[in-house]
Amino acid sequence: MAGLIDQRAAAVAVLLLFSTAALCAEPTAMPRAAPNPLSVIVTDPVTAVAPSILPSILPSIVQQDPVPIESLRVFTSVYERVRQNFVEPVSDEQLFDNAMAGLLSRLDPYSEFLDPQSYTRLLAFAEGDIAHAGLQVKPSADTWQISQISGNSSAIDAGIQVGDRLLRVDGKSTRSLTQQDIEQLLRGAIGSSVRLTIGRPPQRNRELSIRRIAPESHAVRYTIRSDGIVVLSMRAFQAHTGQQVLDVLEPLYQRPGALRGLILDIRDNPGGLLSSAVEIADYFLASGMIVSTKGRGEPEQRYQAVSEQRFADVPIMVLINRYSASAAEVLAGALQDHGRATVIGQTSYGKGSVQKLWPIEGGRAVKLTVSRYYTPKGRMIEGLGIAPDVLLSEASLPENRSAGSAVSPVSPAAEQDDALEQSILLMLQRLTPVSAQAPAPASSPASSPASGQPSMRP
Repeated sequence: MAGLIDQRAAAVAVLLLFSTAALCAEPTAMPRAAPNPLSVIVTDPVTAVAPSILPSILPSIVQQDPVPIESLRVFTSVYERVRQNFVEPVSDEQLFDNAMAGLLSRLDPYSEFLDPQSYTRLLAFAEGDIAHAGLQVKPSADTWQISQISGNSSAIDAGIQVGDRLLRVDGKSTRSLTQQDIEQLLRGAIGSSVRLTIGRPPQRNRELSIRRIAPESHAVRYTIRSDGIVVLSMRAFQAHTGQQVLDVLEPLYQRPGALRGLILDIRDNPGGLLSSAVEIADYFLASGMIVSTKGRGEPEQRYQAVSEQRFADVPIMVLINRYSASAAEVLAGALQDHGRATVIGQTSYGKGSVQKLWPIEGGRAVKLTVSRYYTPKGRMIEGLGIAPDVLLSEASLPENRSAGSAVSPVSPAAEQDDALEQSILLMLQRLTPVSAQAPAPASSPASSPASGQPSMRP
């Protein structure tokens, strides 16, 4: 019996034949409350192999790529024990799904098996608008408390009230999270859901599912200052982000003095479509490489600046923080390596890998890391991030910043943002001759940072 692999067990065993390394791979450490960084390539669908034909093809697969037979025996033995003895019946389909999920989940933080709902949400994030759950929180004692609920939020129908305690978001405890951590977790594609654990003493804690239905105001937002500095914030790189950026900047560039300096604010930007970040980088570069990708089984890809540089004489600064990830890091790294922009803020998240999507039967998909990003000077982004030219201390970073989705101006008086104010001051110093430097009029009241003075990176 020990030497036999029955027909049912073979269906599980074949999962190991394609990637035995997954059995021993250690989980990769992730920063706390990671954003949802995304950079994917969709491939042609993969047709699932029927379990009934696996025994006939198994020997040929083993001959092509030998695997430890003893490991297969252990695996199939566990499979049969679970199938026969678990307290409740479990379908073969569910066991196969669980096996595939386990095969991918220990490789790195980004590879995963996607059920139909997760696959749909992933595509919606790349192709559609970002949405939020319509909740705002504030610190209270040792937890976070709901401080405001939008009128169109589904949280109202779920019975959530101002003053309720927010204990968990999608299973993550909020106890050690910052306000930005929580906001990142509450964001997602329109129509997707987020699981919340709500406390209201003395009642028992409740777990609720809230749909993200309210588009965030301003995923591409801008502020036009009277001194000619334009602040343009991008909350994600989606299908139309490049065109939205162009719609903002081109009319200003045609007006003398309206676009003297540009600050690209990509803080809290989890990434998105690589093509969108490459498109935007191409606006500001005359030639040269924007980013390259290298992988074990993937040919090296080089993305070059190909179109005419549109804003050649406009000084640029890029504002990043530890939540800037993936495609956001590609943009910052490209402009930094070419000397086209000064990067300001905190070292970015360090998500510099590309995931390929293989759709399979039943609306499911496999998302697998296949390559990594490298900046034009050959710097690897994965695990390292983009180090700023001008480092701002943690004290200068805002606790809470408004979110955004359609191209729209934002009221500059709506919030105080010391990191942005420092970026503006640095831009003014660059634009103004040393002998003539003086505070410039602005469309928003400037605030003098009391802490977190910038330091130049050597």
